[in-house]
Amino acid sequence: MSSKQTNNKTFEKRSIYRHDDSGKVFLACLIIPLAISILISIIIAQIANQHDIEPTEITSNMWFLTGYAILNFIIYISIYLIYNKVCKIEYKAVNLKFKMPWHTYFIIIAVGIISLFGIQYFIGAVDNLLALIGFPLQEGTSINPTDFGTFMLAVFVLALLPAIAEELIFRGIIFNGLRTKFNETGEILISAIMFSLMHGSFQQFVYPFILGSIMAWLVIRTGSIFSSMLVHFINNFLVVMFAYIQNATGWSMSLPGEWWFYLIAFALLFVTAGILIIIDKYYFKHQSKEQVEIQKGRTSPYIYVSIIVAVIILIVNTITLFA
Repeated sequence: MSSKQTNNKTFEKRSIYRHDDSGKVFLACLIIPLAISILISIIIAQIANQHDIEPTEITSNMWFLTGYAILNFIIYISIYLIYNKVCKIEYKAVNLKFKMPWHTYFIIIAVGIISLFGIQYFIGAVDNLLALIGFPLQEGTSINPTDFGTFMLAVFVLALLPAIAEELIFRGIIFNGLRTKFNETGEILISAIMFSLMHGSFQQFVYPFILGSIMAWLVIRTGSIFSSMLVHFINNFLVVMFAYIQNATGWSMSLPGEWWFYLIAFALLFVTAGILIIIDKYYFKHQSKEQVEIQKGRTSPYIYVSIIVAVIILIVNTITLFA
């Protein structure tokens, strides 16, 4: 082999992600935001102490929340760009394809809407059960859309940016990497677990797991992470929209925690699962499915290490709630 051929082979870019990439990127997405978050918390504590105010007066400010969300977006996009650059991976390896039949777009939008309405009451039921056993629930801090301006800001910061950045990472790199090692069920479940652990909250584990599973399934069936981006955006957009409607009119979709509420919650969950099974069987079975070659050998240790680190962070965050 000539030196010229050797150089060309050396600088040739990969067009797919591997399971090793999944573990490394997930680990980076855990450690880097955590380190930056700790640094920001220290700075805020110092500022609050100097001005004799509570740190929550700063962290609950709309512009702080906006800046923090944009910072998370920048971190994720930077990880995506830098990792691909350093590891010589083509950016198109995430499978971001827009060319799909128009009726597939219709199905994706329907899945996004059905998923929100079919799962949210079940999550409310889980929260109620956690409260009954004495688990300290967190309401969370986010931009409260009280007028049209803050509504549009919330849509941009809470719906659009996460749909792009998180999907590039979790369904683009992590999920596509897992597909080279695990079967369909395994890759969906493991990627959904990673997506849930990323939130670092025991309370916020179930919903990201269910939604992450649905979005991974869509990526398999459509061959494009744009389907998961669209569902992710629709889900967050509807949450922001209903919050805005509640602030503007006082109307809320919440139901009282009576015994029949739990029946409705579980019934809607099963109906949603049934609808998705029907869509998969009678629509997606006619679509071409992308075949991914399974790599032989041991699973990357980075997958185990990153999941262990995520579980430790989850445990520490849970312990601090009871402290």
